[in-house]
Amino acid sequence: IMRSVGGGFDNESVAVTAMNLTFYFWVRSLRNADPHSYVYGAFAGLAYFYMVASWGGYIFVLNMIGVHATALVLMGRFKTKIYISYSLFYTIGT
Repeated sequence: IMRSVGGGFDNESVAVTAMNLTFYFWVRSLRNADPHSYVYGAFAGLAYFYMVASWGGYIFVLNMIGVHATALVLMGRFKTKIYISYSLFYTIGT
């Protein structure tokens, strides 16, 4: 267990947690049921900032969320909430 992620505190163990938090908050910010769920876009930005500080592979998450937002627009599912959530995420995260 010494050489596994569970055995030691390394950048990847912190980054995977922050990456999952970022994706969770991003998906949560797009919920239709809650009119103020775009606030979770700001939380996604904070989680992304935390991940950037701990891991060099941060560009993957930025690209995945950008691709997801673009896919939603191309599929005709654009809403103001997507724009606000992505703007908050990008502004706070970068």
